[in-house]
Amino acid sequence: MKRSQINAALELAHQSLAQHGIRLPEWGYWPAARWKEAGPEMSRITRNALGWACTDFGQGNFDAIGITMFDVRNGTPEFPDQGTPYGEKIYVLKPGQRLPYHFHHNKVEDIISYNGGTLMIQLFNSRPDRTMDEESSGTVFCDGVERRFTAGQVFEIPHGGSLTIVPGLYHRFWAKEGGDVLVGGEISTISVPKTDNHFGGNARRFVPIEEDVPPNYLLNVDYPKLHEIA
Repeated sequence: MKRSQINAALELAHQSLAQHGIRLPEWGYWPAARWKEAGPEMSRITRNALGWACTDFGQGNFDAIGITMFDVRNGTPEFPDQGTPYGEKIYVLKPGQRLPYHFHHNKVEDIISYNGGTLMIQLFNSRPDRTMDEESSGTVFCDGVERRFTAGQVFEIPHGGSLTIVPGLYHRFWAKEGGDVLVGGEISTISVPKTDNHFGGNARRFVPIEEDVPPNYLLNVDYPKLHEIA
């Protein structure tokens, strides 16, 4: 992705969160240069990769396949005393912008609809060889209520509602086309995206950034490069 795309996505996220009255921690608004002044008191933030994330999943079409997220809380399994035993994300999706199909090996998550557009979630079971099962049905929970689903079924989640995703359950979600920017969230067990995500096709969570312009805000993947920021 180009840094200019990321800057634009984060500006939209800031505007959307403000529009719907959702506030971030103080450091969520820091401009990139402000992080140069950060001291050891911020180590819990950088160690657990809290803050902004933005990706097109390596598909080269962010408007169609991508997401902007803010990790509010998370932990590190190797150092349980240096983070929280759970994760929390806030995400922003433009109308029609989707995630690729994926499942998690270990993470359990509630995907939540907060404000704005309509949250759509599609489900498939996975097979033991990790391929997508396009035939079998299953059971899922929406706000604790048991629901049966058929392969490929799409759930429309109302504001305030959620759907629980368990390990091995292929899913993708998006903001319904023709609506507003979707502001949603996730509450989960500790999130370890480098090892816990399994994507269908050639999608991937982490992508190289083309630095065509300076960053307005830092992503959590930028923390190791703080010394390079002007």
